[in-house]
Amino acid sequence: MNVGKALLLAVIFAAVGLVVMPSTVSLFHGQHIWYNISGNKYLPCSKCHYDVFCELSLSAFHKDLSEQFNNYTAYPNGTVVITAPTSYKVDSGDCYACHRANASITYANVGSSYTQYTPGQQAHAASVVACMLCHQYDAANTTGNTTYYVSTVPGFFAGGFENMTALAGSPYRWVKPGVTDAGRWAAHNGFVMGAIKDKTMVDANEACIACHTETPVNITWHHAEFLNFTAQWNMTTWAKTNNATHYTTSNYSAGGNYTIYVLGNATGYGAVKLTNGSYFYAGASGAQTSLPSGFYPGYPW
Repeated sequence: MNVGKALLLAVIFAAVGLVVMPSTVSLFHGQHIWYNISGNKYLPCSKCHYDVFCELSLSAFHKDLSEQFNNYTAYPNGTVVITAPTSYKVDSGDCYACHRANASITYANVGSSYTQYTPGQQAHAASVVACMLCHQYDAANTTGNTTYYVSTVPGFFAGGFENMTALAGSPYRWVKPGVTDAGRWAAHNGFVMGAIKDKTMVDANEACIACHTETPVNITWHHAEFLNFTAQWNMTTWAKTNNATHYTTSNYSAGGNYTIYVLGNATGYGAVKLTNGSYFYAGASGAQTSLPSGFYPGYPW
């Protein structure tokens, strides 16, 4: 091969390299431009979780957890006084406030410069979080409770239930210390217990979400059909004096089983499907025996 041909091939390879090599070495645009997460700078969580960002933006709660709600005072009796924010906005700090709040977890962290860093151990960027992590009793006071506390903002106490640590193994505080008959009359004790024991979500999050958010619920209810009890005639002195008979009752029990299906949608209205397949819906337009169009995607069942 003469020198001219060799030079021509060299020029061709160089030209091809200039076109192909940048696309080969840098497969994705911007991959060598790194976010600065030193100090108080955050990764942009909304880049991947924009659906959550939109939901949070439309919510009345959990905005500005990291910036606006740091001004709080926790008292030994569990009372927490929080200075209300003057404005609300959503940013990555709100994500950090919940998903990096578990003090028993070492998250990956960068200090004042990129050379000062802590590798993640139990979790890297974020961890799944139980609602009760922030809403357990005296969440702002870390004294004597270093395993579970909120490092950014306390939540309002969500107690009023029985002791779910003893009943269902929850690691969080459901009972305010010193309360007599704590949670004895709570109608949703069974709901919370079942959610804690079910491992679909952490702790009782299923119950918290079902009641307190606009997430639709689809419930299969098994109701008793009738009531059993014994009525025994007893002619008391009062009955004789007032010319009346008197019955004492005992041995109460429920019998039978009737199944219905209920769906509550995000607006707060619900529909019932009976075992015979018929529907009953009571919404803003009144009672109907069929579901309105657009009641909830995926219907009928």
